[in-house]
Amino acid sequence: MSTLLASTFVIAREGLETYLIAILALASTGGNLKQQKVIWSAIIASLIATLALASITAQVLGSHANIERFEGVIGVFTGLILAWVAWFCHGAAQHVKHLPLHNAWLLGLAVFGIMFREGVEVVVFMTGIIIDASDMYSAGLGILVGLVILGMVMLFSNHQIKKLPVRSVFRISRWIFSILAVYFLYNGVHEIIEYGLLPL
Repeated sequence: MSTLLASTFVIAREGLETYLIAILALASTGGNLKQQKVIWSAIIASLIATLALASITAQVLGSHANIERFEGVIGVFTGLILAWVAWFCHGAAQHVKHLPLHNAWLLGLAVFGIMFREGVEVVVFMTGIIIDASDMYSAGLGILVGLVILGMVMLFSNHQIKKLPVRSVFRISRWIFSILAVYFLYNGVHEIIEYGLLPL
């Protein structure tokens, strides 16, 4: 899969799941404005934390030497996380069905944790894609295209959320993530062996 398609898919798919988690969390309050305010605060905090993590990751891997040093390890790690998400995360609903609605602080922490976990996945996946990419332009364009697709889905789903084939999207994404996982695991192990970190 090309860098453009991989980054587009990751942003669109993970963004859709994050959006659905936010919608389900807000809906679970039953219109309680105090709880909804807490959830919105947690969502904003998780976005800020995700951007901070992405910035730190970019600085740590900023030099070509660091990228070469960590390329194999990050490839294997990305592949394992992709496989885990593909086969053991079954959609947004499972993340919000046990929210602690009786306590505002616990509710905020729970939503922050759920949303930030999604953000960490995006950072991990995109780090693997960008490190493996032959050109940064394709990765950047993929992020932009993914955000545009996500925006269109959000606009569509605001009016017809029940008609959105969410289960089909996640069912298909399981296999695409599995293919990406195999790709990253193969490349990661190859890089580790090439640099002598594992015996042939």
